Formats: sequence, structure tokens, C-alpha cells
Amino acid sequence: SPHSDKMGIASISSLRTEGMPMVAVYSYKRFSSPIQAQGDSIRRQTMLLDAWLSRTGNVLDTSLRMTDAGISGYTGEHRTNPDRHALAGFLEAVKTGRVKRGSYLVCEALDRLSREHIQAGLSLCLNLTQAGIRIVQLAPVEMVYDDTSDAMALMMMIMELSRGNSESKTKSIRLGAAWAEKRKNAGTKIVSARSPGWLRLVDGEWDIIEERA
Repeated sequence: SPHSDKMGIASISSLRTEGMPMVAVYSYKRFSSPIQAQGDSIRRQTMLLDAWLSRTGNVLDTSLRMTDAGISGYTGEHRTNPDRHALAGFLEAVKTGRVKRGSYLVCEALDRLSREHIQAGLSLCLNLTQAGIRIVQLAPVEMVYDDTSDAMALMMMIMELSRGNSESKTKSIRLGAAWAEKRKNAGTKIVSARSPGWLRLVDGEWDIIEERA
């Protein structure tokens, strides 16, 4: 069961009690861009999960789709449309009782669940814990959040959610400014290699593909 370390921060040594049935464990993974699918994001999230499962002796429930690939956590889109988005499907399963109270939702960090404004992110997490779901954060420090979490744990939750939102907000501002500059120069400079199917970029110049043109 959850216990406190020397810093008073909730951590886990074992989530099973001898003779007690195993609780359901679900793992949510998310990455924002297709490029991350080829990088370290999923490998890192999977490695942390596997280590946690090995340490606690729990078995992952894979009956639900729990990965949102190429979906931003900044807009909140991943919480809508259960037919398209894994997190929305999980929330619907919690609402209908398909996911039982006492179940664990494991994620690499809280910013996998949400990078939205702090109020939206906090509402998401608290609604889950009030529904009886125990959220396990594996990094940057292992934490378990549930409906009995104290003020210290909730402050850490707020700080983690705020950090994720701040990082995404900064990226959004920088990306917006970069594209604004590109649009300003679009009349004189090539701003993207993406083009209609009858053009191709060759040595910094547009080349017409005659058979398509």
C-alpha cells in the first residue's frame, strides 16, 4: 500500500496485499507529434511502466486502447470523442463503471494526461480521483494521487500540471511567431518544402513536374 518516505511524499513499495485480488492497472501513453513515434518518447514511457509493474507485481489491463499518438495535450482535444481518443475513451469507461473504483491509471508524468490551462488539468485529475481512480505518476518523482491525497500532494500536482502547461504555452508562442515570420516572407522566400503534387523542391527552387502539371 502507499506509504510516505522521509520527505513526506507518497510513494509505492507494493500495491498488493497477500490474499487480496489484484486491482486493475491501466497505462496511458501520449505523444504530440508523429516524429516522437520514431524517437524516445514511447520507449521511455514503456520502460518506466515496465519497471513499475515489475516492482509492484501488478499486471497491466490491456482491454482498453490507452495510447493517443500524435495528439497534443495542450488543447484538450484528447479528452473529447471516445471513438477517436484513448483518454476520452478511458474517461467514458470510468463514467459508465467499466473501469472500477480503486483502479490505477499509470502515466509517465501528469503532463501526459494534460498540458491544458491549470484549472482544466486540475479538474481532470481531481474528477478522476473523486471517481475512485488512483493516478500513478512515475516521473519526475513517483507519486500516487487519490481521493485521500493531502495538501502537499495536491500542491505537487498543481506544480506539475502548471509546468506542463507553461512549457506548451511557450512552444505555442514561439511556433506562432516563427510561422508569422515565414508568412511575412512568403512572397520572396520558400517557407516550406510542402507543395502541390505538381511541384517539387530542387536545390532551393521550385521545379514543375510536367506530366502532373
